[in-house]
Amino acid sequence: MDKESRAREIVYGLSNPIMCYKVQLELISLGKAAVKPIISFLLSGPTNEHAPRCLAADTLALIRGEDALNGLVTALLMPLDVPDPVKSLAEEAVRDCICHALKRLGDKKAIEPLLIALEAYHLVGAAEALAEFREQRAIPILVGMLDDSFKRRRLSDAILNLGIDAIEDLVKTTELRGLREDVEILPSIERRAEAAKLLGLIGDKSVIPWLLCLLDDEQELVRFETSLSLITLMEKDAPNRALQIVRSSLHKVNFERKFRAEEALCLINPRSYLSQ
Repeated sequence: MDKESRAREIVYGLSNPIMCYKVQLELISLGKAAVKPIISFLLSGPTNEHAPRCLAADTLALIRGEDALNGLVTALLMPLDVPDPVKSLAEEAVRDCICHALKRLGDKKAIEPLLIALEAYHLVGAAEALAEFREQRAIPILVGMLDDSFKRRRLSDAILNLGIDAIEDLVKTTELRGLREDVEILPSIERRAEAAKLLGLIGDKSVIPWLLCLLDDEQELVRFETSLSLITLMEKDAPNRALQIVRSSLHKVNFERKFRAEEALCLINPRSYLSQ
């Protein structure tokens, strides 16, 4: 039996939770001869389980090569219209794994497909891979996706990985309000607040004048994140208005915000911040 035939015989063992890692090791040992069978398995979805096909994507990244790259790209860009919600979530998880496999390969040929997947499917894995590639064209899309509360933390990490290149788009999005009947909706408020937070975490003091303007924003959450960023960037030179906004959060029910307020004020005055 040749190597490719052997790979076709065993590849569906990736779905066996007891044998899957043993099968993966054998597929890796078969090398490039196993690539086509693994790609066929990867393209066999969607299913309710994401783990077997994620393992297939990881295996292709370990085998490497042009064929492995092309197979991953083909699987990534397959239409993602899956009506069943369970299968849809599993399929999104598989696409994220494919993105991570492409990131692991490190081949810049993956950048264009990743950009397509990011824009079409809003895949967090694509965001993380593109940040690793330092791809600036991804930045406006990533910043626009900050209104998704489920993906926001990972997206923020990707944006931070891009650093000062993201500043312009973060500043722009603080001005962009999503309204419904002339009232700003919560996802818009949270996106603008997260942008203000990231501007502080990036650490470039050139944004200080813009953040000072946001201290009078109509949304309390935006004012809070802006104040924390100003304290991070200016420390003891932060304006009193920022300190007042942060101190007012010491009495909030939200314990995370209370803790972050205490931490910021401690940066200014470790001994007496609570009594002020």
